[in-house]
Amino acid sequence: MLALKKKRVVSPLPSVTIEKDGNGDLTGVFQDNDFAPLTELIWFRDAARFTDADRLRALPESAKAYHGFGTTSIFEGHGAASELLRAYRRAHRAGTLTMRATLALSANWTAAANAPLGPFVEAWLGWLGEPGLGDDMLKMGGLYVHLGRSEEDDVRAAALPYTGWAGFNSNHGLPRAQLKELLLHCARNDIRPTSIAGRRGLSTLDLFEEVDREIPIRGRRWVISHVNIISPRDIDRIAKLGLVLTTHTNNYLYKALDGTAKDLNPDEHNDIVPLNSLREAGVVVSLATDNTPISLWHPVQQTVLRKAIGSGRVYGETQALSPMEAVRCATANGAYLTFDEAKKGSLEAGKFADLAVLSADPLTVAADRISGITALVTMVGGKIVHETAGWRG
Repeated sequence: MLALKKKRVVSPLPSVTIEKDGNGDLTGVFQDNDFAPLTELIWFRDAARFTDADRLRALPESAKAYHGFGTTSIFEGHGAASELLRAYRRAHRAGTLTMRATLALSANWTAAANAPLGPFVEAWLGWLGEPGLGDDMLKMGGLYVHLGRSEEDDVRAAALPYTGWAGFNSNHGLPRAQLKELLLHCARNDIRPTSIAGRRGLSTLDLFEEVDREIPIRGRRWVISHVNIISPRDIDRIAKLGLVLTTHTNNYLYKALDGTAKDLNPDEHNDIVPLNSLREAGVVVSLATDNTPISLWHPVQQTVLRKAIGSGRVYGETQALSPMEAVRCATANGAYLTFDEAKKGSLEAGKFADLAVLSADPLTVAADRISGITALVTMVGGKIVHETAGWRG
């Protein structure tokens, strides 16, 4: 039983409610309304902790689940902290890593204290410069960067070096001026930043442009993930910088689509994940799952249908992709994201034998059935990593 003294148990944030009885004693009920639970990292850390052994055991199992839908490579745009990197390295060394993985580093800026960014980046982060350190199964692909830090982030960071289920550091955010300085040093050291867009904006786009005026970044494939609303003007800015984008369609083109559209004028619905406009502007966009759901066929269907889960309405239909275009975003564009387009992403002589035999043809099956596609067999480097019994017929 958890031993907590009632006078010492104080909620750190309004999102966490600690229930007490009439005498002020704990009832044992904690209400946590955060997507990434705070209580787990404050009071229940030991009970919920993932050990290194847990992560090492779970990594191959999670890869098997993804292989079941034909996935052969992943890019972790959120960044990976040291404890997660250890699991990947150990799995790779043990021969149990079956998923090609490109990881961005999640930095612990609290540990860096007030170290001058220039010498720090050159001395301690220089190994992140392109081409990514590693091999074709496991390599580093840049540095995760984030604008600002919330109270919730600081509370979660108090548990470091343990990161909970997320696997990345919560204190990855920096104030604007400091983040711009970091980005300039990244450009000087050829380190690729990867960032995540906000629900309504591209928080790092202005900074990327400011850096580009001093040190050109076009062609370096800097990344903005989880893109949502993008105006025609911002599409032009993104194209000029040569940025690479990744999506979160399960949220923005499915679960939250009704709510997002409600906040916009009807003539702005085409700005919601405007994949056709981005494609026509020459911007490379890679589809992503954000781990929920694990099947990439959901994002493929979502980009084709653009249909909200609640109302069933279609928004911004001129931005819908054809099945072929959507599949290309899930394959060839993903290879481009990790600088691997000469090695994978399409079936060509001389490229890796990373392939899947599917349960249905995504180019001809009914659009609303694309998400149900599974892999009968999946191969990575010519080796079978998933096989459905009796698939050979």
